[in-house]
Amino acid sequence: MRVLQICHKPPRPSRDGGCRAMDAITRGLLQAGHSVRIVTACTHKHPDTETDPGYREATRFTSVFIDTTPNARDALSHLIARESYHVGRFHHPDLERTLQDILRAETFDLVLFESLFTAPYLPLIRKYCDGLLVLRAHNVEHRIWRTLAQDTEGVTRKLYLRWITDQLARYEQSVLNGFDAVVAISEEDRSILRELGCRRPIHVTPFGIDAEEVPPPTGAPVDHVFHFGSMDWQPNLQGLDWFRREVWPRIRSQEPRLKWVVAGRKCPADWTSDAAAGIEVIGEVPDAWEMLGRPGVMVVPLQSGSGMRIKVVEGCAAGRPVVSTTQGIEGTHLLPGVHVRVADDAAGFAQEVVDLIRHPEEAEALGLRGRAHVLAHYANPALVGQMLQFLQTLLR
Repeated sequence: MRVLQICHKPPRPSRDGGCRAMDAITRGLLQAGHSVRIVTACTHKHPDTETDPGYREATRFTSVFIDTTPNARDALSHLIARESYHVGRFHHPDLERTLQDILRAETFDLVLFESLFTAPYLPLIRKYCDGLLVLRAHNVEHRIWRTLAQDTEGVTRKLYLRWITDQLARYEQSVLNGFDAVVAISEEDRSILRELGCRRPIHVTPFGIDAEEVPPPTGAPVDHVFHFGSMDWQPNLQGLDWFRREVWPRIRSQEPRLKWVVAGRKCPADWTSDAAAGIEVIGEVPDAWEMLGRPGVMVVPLQSGSGMRIKVVEGCAAGRPVVSTTQGIEGTHLLPGVHVRVADDAAGFAQEVVDLIRHPEEAEALGLRGRAHVLAHYANPALVGQMLQFLQTLLR
């Protein structure tokens, strides 16, 4: 098939889970022998810095800069017009013109809209393309913001977040049936999309792993705790703040020499290393697998979110013992107590971490069970192949 993949941020370099999810689909399509063209927005937060000429040539990579920096004037105008500011920031005439020029010159059998933020281009694509138009829903977006709004302090900010979240929910609900099909990233999201009124065919394609890129298990006993994830994603910050305030002091009271390593891009200014508290902030790391290959207990203290936590899947693939909240393993089908440890209160979360630190044999066994499960059920070529079979039935 000839595939056009429209992205709201460059899939490469791999800056976060969303990039990884898009790139997995690209890799799977190319490996299956399909032609892929990527057209993406790039922003201050996600610039186009990919330097691999082979990748750019294989995908005929095209990026268009969009300034998505929030500003009061645009936020107010969207609020008055009752339009989603979350989505509207990604709708730009330069990207429209680029897509229009491409569609006038080329024909595509399949157009993948990566995330809700590319949906504003649906009318244009529908006008120029007779192919199958599919939304790949990375999350149910308004769910993330609804939880964040509930937990926000300050009456004015809370009210504003509620308003823009309601606008996002209305937009998300209104646009679903404009596509020919939806590819959700988890069974939970598929159920929610049905509840929102989606009548289109929905297929679930979770994030996939290419086994050859996964390093072997470290084999060394666990000797620290770590968190790895983008520090500019609000649910991550919310969970990390909770862990730092409520959980880490409980862990340190039982294991006073233990270190917590925090890695991820865009660390806020107030996240700095604190030797007395046993916290080391190393910021962005060049190689995710190197970080995941260290002999530590991976913590995923998420309190909000939607979709699928890709770093949990990658951590398990690397053989890391993982302690997570229930929210953190949503959409993964990892079993608490079998593949990961799960706790939702501070005391329980701390105790799970301490137990793994004190019992390195069980930590290793937990990591190996998680690794075996992920490599068996999240093989990217198989997942993309199943998605293509689903899409082929719609093309007949």
